[in-house]
Amino acid sequence: MCDINNTDPTSVFLATMVKEQEDYDSYGLADNSDVATSVLVTYLKALLLSSALPGVLTLLSWLLWLMYYATFRSNASQLPLPPGSMGLPLIGETITLFLLGATFYKKRRKLYGDVFKTHLMGRPIVRVAGASNVRKVLMGENTLVTSFWPASVRLMLGTNTISMSTGNKHKFLRKGVSKAFNHDALSSYVSVMQQMTRDAIQRWCDTAYVRGYRECQTLTFSIACRTLLGLGQSSTAGHSNLGAARAEVDKFLDVFETWTHNLFSLPINLPGCGLSRGLRARKVLLDKVEEIIRTKEREEITTRDALSLMMRLGGDEGKLSMEELKEVCLELLFAGHATVASASTLLLYFLGRNPRVVRRIQRELEEHGLKDTNQNDDLTVHALSRLTYVDHVVKESLRLAPPVGAGFRVALKTFEMDGYQVPKDWTVVYSIRETQAFSELFTDSDRFEPERWETIGQSADDEKEDFHFLPFSRGARGCVGKEYAKLLLKIFVVETCRTCHWRLLNEDVELKMIPLPQPADGLPLHVTHLLPAQVRPRAATV
Repeated sequence: MCDINNTDPTSVFLATMVKEQEDYDSYGLADNSDVATSVLVTYLKALLLSSALPGVLTLLSWLLWLMYYATFRSNASQLPLPPGSMGLPLIGETITLFLLGATFYKKRRKLYGDVFKTHLMGRPIVRVAGASNVRKVLMGENTLVTSFWPASVRLMLGTNTISMSTGNKHKFLRKGVSKAFNHDALSSYVSVMQQMTRDAIQRWCDTAYVRGYRECQTLTFSIACRTLLGLGQSSTAGHSNLGAARAEVDKFLDVFETWTHNLFSLPINLPGCGLSRGLRARKVLLDKVEEIIRTKEREEITTRDALSLMMRLGGDEGKLSMEELKEVCLELLFAGHATVASASTLLLYFLGRNPRVVRRIQRELEEHGLKDTNQNDDLTVHALSRLTYVDHVVKESLRLAPPVGAGFRVALKTFEMDGYQVPKDWTVVYSIRETQAFSELFTDSDRFEPERWETIGQSADDEKEDFHFLPFSRGARGCVGKEYAKLLLKIFVVETCRTCHWRLLNEDVELKMIPLPQPADGLPLHVTHLLPAQVRPRAATV
């Protein structure tokens, strides 16, 4: 115990504050005054011996925070708030989150369990993990919770997107966009995905040393521009030359990355701030999408890309407006590029560390007559659906490193969660990453073991597995483009495993999980052709 006669009063206060904060979760609302009084009395004793203005200001700010903290609990429930810390006055635990990254959530879960409270970016939050808890959140859409995103994301995605819309508008947009991801549409994307992936791998092998993450970003963005926007296609050629469009795509990607890097930023729109940079990039992107739309309208382009399909909606389904088309396209580019780039990079990482898995993939390809790389269009939706081990590999990678680590909701009313109250208007963040990582469904959950899915089976995609595996979320707001993502990832696995060999130059690289999973060093690789030149298929330019 410290001696207040020989200690600075601010130090005494801070030590007492930390102790009271640690004990706070054992108190109910009726004890808030006791907590505040305890801190106040201790601090006043110190002030009597050494009065200091900074100490007084610290005391006042903390007391105001305690008063604000006391208002968090809802009178609509007798249950206690979840355990956790609300952090420092006003800023909460925001700084700690920025410093620790995803480790912040792991440490809090270890301390408090699957349901805990915190205060981030100016909002009180309940973080929820565990299959049954997440199920309650996702199945409570429009009754317990509704869609919510941080202010910066709302500004940069826009109100006309699936993510930001609610009610009938959400249903309308989702129904319209789903036309671009039905079986027929996906089937039309396969040959483009396959050939563009082959061309990229050919360049990697010719270059020999590449950064895996950057290459996957470029590849998935190019495929997204082609299949989702139709960039590089014409009304008269199914496989037109992308050489002229490649430089345009590269410029588009640079602007797009500026936008994505600033999606989660402080909501301060001042020159030089992340939000300001992101909004400028957003305008450039939307202008480019509108230019593509106008060109399609003017030249009556009827290619089978997602944008063209959405433009042709009409009749009972209704027609998307120009603003809806532009913002939905931006949303699809983010979902179809950023998340898939992360997932494909992690596939290179996990497979590079597990050559036995690559060998088994190659055996499966041989069993299904897909080992021969001389055929440029041998992959179809049906052929890929028969590759069960490839499917298990993709699932296992998505389990260990889901591209989206969590989702956001806001409580429509006060409700119970695992014995605690979630007050109305609080942000509810449901964890995908921790739910999958600590699920009892997966033994040795930190190991890359695609074989585990042979016993789990396909049922992990069904309701009965109760939300243990949800890389694309679930419920009314489950990812509308998940089949597109899975299709592209399967093609990526097949083409890499049958056309090239790659070696990780740093197997012990740290994986950063925020904002998207990625190797901290960009995943440097040494890539070589798997087949000798005389039997290697000639790359075609799509």
